[in-house]
Amino acid sequence: MKKPTRISLAKQITTEIESQIESGRWPVGSKIPPESHLAEQFGVSRNTMREALQSLTQSGVLASKPGDGTYVMTAGKFEANMYTRLEKAETKEIAEARLFLEKDLAILAAKNRNETDIEKIALALKKRNEKKATLEEEAKSDIEFHVEIAKAAHNSVMYELYRYMSNYIYELILEKMYQDLEKDSPDSEKLHQDLFLAIKKQDPIEAEKVASCINHF
Repeated sequence: MKKPTRISLAKQITTEIESQIESGRWPVGSKIPPESHLAEQFGVSRNTMREALQSLTQSGVLASKPGDGTYVMTAGKFEANMYTRLEKAETKEIAEARLFLEKDLAILAAKNRNETDIEKIALALKKRNEKKATLEEEAKSDIEFHVEIAKAAHNSVMYELYRYMSNYIYELILEKMYQDLEKDSPDSEKLHQDLFLAIKKQDPIEAEKVASCINHF
């Protein structure tokens, strides 16, 4: 583990802890080592470590449970801030943002996809179209299909944006399904198939057109 040597040690520690979380060393839901152990590992004072941990706690990345310890709540400040913002957003705003992202991701996927991407999207489409036992499974498979398209776009910034949004969109889709306001239909299944084919044929114009037609709320 790297030992910070510059000024603003607390900020450097904060960045390093986030890196450890993002790398999977301390996954979401896990308990991180005690403050004293972390201070020793990083070679800094407990006050510096406490400042770094407090910063991450205030941003929502960590959560301290009295008498138990400190747990990882999100994968980083960006994710914590995204969820905070999305929780305040109206359904219409989420729908508009999703449509905007999915159209552009479809265009990029049609331009940048490789054969491995096509195989993964095809598999996700197959799973999406299979009969599901629960609405939760239906919503999850729909999200997974679009996440694979986001990966195929090969734009890390847009992928991360969509990935964070998809976690929140899942809950909205599920709520709509339970309210019988969003049900899959033959038209929806065909549109998703057409989107896959447009990406496979590397036709960005058709991909954008189909993505725009898919019902988003």
